[in-house]
Amino acid sequence: MSITTIDSQLIHYEVLGRGQPLIFIHGWVGSWRYWWPSMQALSAHYRTFAFDLWGYGDSSKTPDYYSLNAYVNMVDQFIDKLGVARPVILVGHGLGAVVALNYTAKNPENVAKLATISLPVSGAHLTNKLQGADTDSMVSRVLGRSESFAEIDSEIRKVDTIAVSKSMDEIGKMDFVSEITNLNRPLLLVYGRQDNLVVQPNGEYSYLQQSVNDRFYVELELCHHFPMLQEKAKFNRLLLDFIIASAELTELTPKEYWQRRIR
Repeated sequence: MSITTIDSQLIHYEVLGRGQPLIFIHGWVGSWRYWWPSMQALSAHYRTFAFDLWGYGDSSKTPDYYSLNAYVNMVDQFIDKLGVARPVILVGHGLGAVVALNYTAKNPENVAKLATISLPVSGAHLTNKLQGADTDSMVSRVLGRSESFAEIDSEIRKVDTIAVSKSMDEIGKMDFVSEITNLNRPLLLVYGRQDNLVVQPNGEYSYLQQSVNDRFYVELELCHHFPMLQEKAKFNRLLLDFIIASAELTELTPKEYWQRRIR
């Protein structure tokens, strides 16, 4: 376990590998730990980091720091405090996807590429499954009672439910379409078709499903909210293909293997 301190607040993080920095940011259910399989898979190519947002895992639990702006600043402070070389690659999931997107929009020079998983493109695309949930019911509300992952089960009781409710209330009133369409960095949008916490872009936002201008959209038909755990090998291959070859691609197509279409 590694700890750093920012403004008297503790940040727990883990690091693995060598190479260009790649930072994973977790979502509403769990902590850094569910990124561990991806960190192991990509550490041969990259120096991978994952940290606990405030209110989660082993980081400080101070409600004054439970806001989108505080989390975006947390990314910047984490990079500065650890002396992480820029530009970094960011990978965010759920809440972490919103944080990573907003950090990139504000600091494009610091980010080489951005991958988001289960990004709510607007508050209307975020369901109320976790509103009022305690830590014992969070996993079953998101995954169903028959699904479970050790990487989540081992950490879920460390979540401060106030952090969940405050960030969901804030993000539920927001819209991130402008940040997505105006982003001038390669962007990967990944969704699980069975996700019951974050709805894929639809209706007036269905055009975001098009892969254009270094923005790639991938929907995993059989996955729910945690494709990095449910389809580990496929997810990690997708992420690696995007990071390594996005400049040469027109789209990424999920099949039994990953098919890369070259420009």
